[in-house]
Amino acid sequence: MSEQNYKEVFEETMNQICDEYKAAGKENDFKLFFKLDYIEDTISEIKVSVPSKFLWDRMLQKGNIEKVKSKINELMGQNIEISPVFNSAPAETPKFQPAELKSQNSITDNKQKSQKDYIENFELNSSLESEPSVPKHPQLLEEFTFNNFVPGDNSQYAYSACLAASKSPGHKNYNPILLYGPSGVGKTHLMVAIGNYIYSQNPKQKIAYITTESLMNEFTASLREHSTDKFTKKYRKLDVLLLDDIQFLEKSEKLQDELFYTFDEIYNRKGQIVFTSDRPVKEISGIVERLRTRFARGQSIDLKVPDYETRLAIIEKKLESQGKSIPQDVKELVAHTFQSSVRELEGALSKMIGYAELMHKELTIEIAKEQLNDSISSVDNVKITADTIQKVVSNYYNVSVEDLKSNTRKKTVAIPRHIAIYLVRNLTEYSLMDIGREFGGRDHTTIMNSIEKIENQLKIDFMINNTIKILKKQIEEYK
Repeated sequence: MSEQNYKEVFEETMNQICDEYKAAGKENDFKLFFKLDYIEDTISEIKVSVPSKFLWDRMLQKGNIEKVKSKINELMGQNIEISPVFNSAPAETPKFQPAELKSQNSITDNKQKSQKDYIENFELNSSLESEPSVPKHPQLLEEFTFNNFVPGDNSQYAYSACLAASKSPGHKNYNPILLYGPSGVGKTHLMVAIGNYIYSQNPKQKIAYITTESLMNEFTASLREHSTDKFTKKYRKLDVLLLDDIQFLEKSEKLQDELFYTFDEIYNRKGQIVFTSDRPVKEISGIVERLRTRFARGQSIDLKVPDYETRLAIIEKKLESQGKSIPQDVKELVAHTFQSSVRELEGALSKMIGYAELMHKELTIEIAKEQLNDSISSVDNVKITADTIQKVVSNYYNVSVEDLKSNTRKKTVAIPRHIAIYLVRNLTEYSLMDIGREFGGRDHTTIMNSIEKIENQLKIDFMINNTIKILKKQIEEYK
């Protein structure tokens, strides 16, 4: 327990959020998706009880946990993590697969046998690499391990390189590692897995995981408060630096200068450095040349979207880790529908199973299709992306996509930006953080504010309702 008990702060946070939802006529949403009860706290963390993992995943997906953390930060002026403790007993967990389907687990056709062999081979390899059990690192998601990652043709080399780096941190062949590719293919998972593995071997290692946006905010604050020495000492003394989304470095030349010296300090001490980006460094404009050459050392690895067999294997692995079972046709539906992002695929699983669990129903293909209706195109299954939505909105309002991503607050741009953000949230499985990245690196609080502005306008403004309907139709028809 911490010396300062956060129970009162947590309860006040929940009361304020409840009042906000009541005022917006969403009291039922609050009751269903804010099922959090205070247990205890430490200096940097509040533990809460949650009815189930699936409900927790759904609350994460909807951005509700981030909303609680943001409100606590607003009340206290400091960031506090929320850690779940699941209070549902295993015996109460619903079984979604009928007995007659369970008896058919021996796979008969070649496609299913191939999938089973793939999974079994992966499990055999994973068992050889299991990390020792140690206390959780405060900055690293404990589920992001090599054991929980399913490598396929799209990611096998990245998986092998990251595993090698975790076993020999600082080795010149794997230092630094730059993982690049589209959102949701496993870049952050592999990067954090390196940190978790190194920490499991030596908990005394100084490891930091941070997004470039957060690093930029911290650096800016250090300049404002004349505490750059503290910032410098914090990062240059690290044994492992894990930096997410370096494409946003193009916004700050001063931070690039600091990162150059931090890079050299860690590298020369044989510390491990890992970066992620949505594209190769050579395609990121605004990166100073001397830092670009540092990024080019070691390994630069492209992660592509997983193929069908890998997606099925990922589904199997996810279900096994949660002790769940669903019909084969539902697995295949999810694997066929979500082709570009593992994060969206896992979100779809959580949504379907969470619904079945809350409603006490057996998960069938009909229920799955109903729950995934927004993601399954009745025409040609074209995937809706943030890029598509940005293009449609920019054309409709006669502004550029660059304007939507910019910092300008002109009303002629701000309103289209709010609408585009609202549509991305409602038509895709992008997380709040993902949406922020797609709109110029905005933080989750800014994204939530944009969404809430449009939600409030929809209740009172007929014209904006009509505009949203028109834009949705154009987005669905966009080729």
